[in-house]
Amino acid sequence: MRRRSFLTYSLATGVSTASAVWLKSPIAVAMPAVGQLTMQLDWKFNVQFAGLLMADYLGLYRDKGLDVAIQPWESGMVVPETVQNTTMMIGCAEQNLISQAQAEGAPLKALATMFQASPYALMTMPDSGLTTLQDLIGQTVGVHVDGLKVMELVQGVNGIEPGAIEVLEIPYEDKIGRLVRGELAALQCYAVDEPIAFANEVGQEPLLMPMDAYGYEAYAQTFFTTDALLAEHSEMVKAFLEASFEGWQAALADIPGTASIVAENYAEPGSKYTDVDYQTRSLELCADYVLRGIAPEQLGAIDSDRWMLAANRMAEYDIITAAPSLDMALDLSLWG
Repeated sequence: MRRRSFLTYSLATGVSTASAVWLKSPIAVAMPAVGQLTMQLDWKFNVQFAGLLMADYLGLYRDKGLDVAIQPWESGMVVPETVQNTTMMIGCAEQNLISQAQAEGAPLKALATMFQASPYALMTMPDSGLTTLQDLIGQTVGVHVDGLKVMELVQGVNGIEPGAIEVLEIPYEDKIGRLVRGELAALQCYAVDEPIAFANEVGQEPLLMPMDAYGYEAYAQTFFTTDALLAEHSEMVKAFLEASFEGWQAALADIPGTASIVAENYAEPGSKYTDVDYQTRSLELCADYVLRGIAPEQLGAIDSDRWMLAANRMAEYDIITAAPSLDMALDLSLWG
């Protein structure tokens, strides 16, 4: 029988106040009427979604009267399209994907965010001495197709002339090897995951340049849903957000315990996400992005001015076709 760990924690401080309690069977309790929702992730089950998985594991959705089915991403899926075309669904995605869908007329609203910044970053060799974007002038940087326009944006915001940094589109295969061999001076990475793989392969941590420090101030793993769901079931959506961020409080209060729960109960068998040490290190990195620039009591909050700044910059550098208006982009009435 699967065992379930119930953690006692303070929502005000996020500090664990008791050890895990092991139960051999469910406890029968009186439950309110259940509301059914589907939560569509933008990647596979791992600690990047620790708050949601802990809310599920600890029964926090159930305690709010919700029946939430959390679905991992599937190959080829565009999450905003899936949410737009599915009833009773909430999704999470990077701000640029949500904003582009809105620019194309999708009736979607961003509600709250799990990450206060995009983990898009560049990594360089530990002994390279390359620690700033300006250090990369005259160097070659390898990025994936989704990073080409981001590099244009950060260079433009920081006054670096086009072409001063050679930006090369590269595949995912052998990317770390190309950095180690000196073919590239820097490499695009997702800063809550790929630096761990680098350290495992190379034996040292890479140097990181987070792109939010250079003007790419987009939000990531942002909750959004349809105008229809908000109009018809706003209280259900509010309860979902409350439980999800209670889950994040629990996750951050016990990072090793949470990593173990995710690896053992949710990760796809045979995947790297079943490695508890890997998941622990990744959640430590995630915690920085969850709390980046905010106080713990502001968990999940979106700053509307910053959202629009990011959207306008993305439109200026053709990452999205247009910046949706504030009224079209956000509904912050349920959280924050």
